[in-house]
Amino acid sequence: MLRVPVTGVLILVNYVLQTTLWPELAILGVTPDTALIFIVSYGMLRGEVEGALFGLAAGFLMDIFGGEYMGVYALMGFLVGYVSGKPFKDFFKDNYFLPFFIVLGMALVYQFALYVALFMFRGHLDFWFYLYSIIVPKTIYTSALAIPLYLLMHFVNRRIEAFEDNRRSLFEDREKD
Repeated sequence: MLRVPVTGVLILVNYVLQTTLWPELAILGVTPDTALIFIVSYGMLRGEVEGALFGLAAGFLMDIFGGEYMGVYALMGFLVGYVSGKPFKDFFKDNYFLPFFIVLGMALVYQFALYVALFMFRGHLDFWFYLYSIIVPKTIYTSALAIPLYLLMHFVNRRIEAFEDNRRSLFEDREKD
């Protein structure tokens, strides 16, 4: 029960940071996509269903307050959360390099899909310019933050799971009495 408000707070805090602090820390005009890191991390830690719901919520928030077309970020977040949670449900969660490589791959695919959805269909066909000025730098910047933010998500997930285990054992003890 604690998981829903905590994930809601994580999504809101990430959105506030992504719209206020990260533009101030832009390198070559590119900001990191921390929402993507959180979606991938949550999917890897909790599985495909919870990752997809987390991605849908984070993307929907971005669509409401800043998206050009309603539903693009929500759909992308949903797909990223599902895909990143599907094959990695049973991996060793203390492996911190796997999330780096998954974020790297997902960031490339995510940025390319955003190019197709937001720019190519509007007639901006200069793919090589977009690749070198946005996709590659944003992927590198996002991937550089993948391990520290995964550590944060892993810590939060462990704390919530410990709280849920304690609460579950408390109710099991009451049922035995």
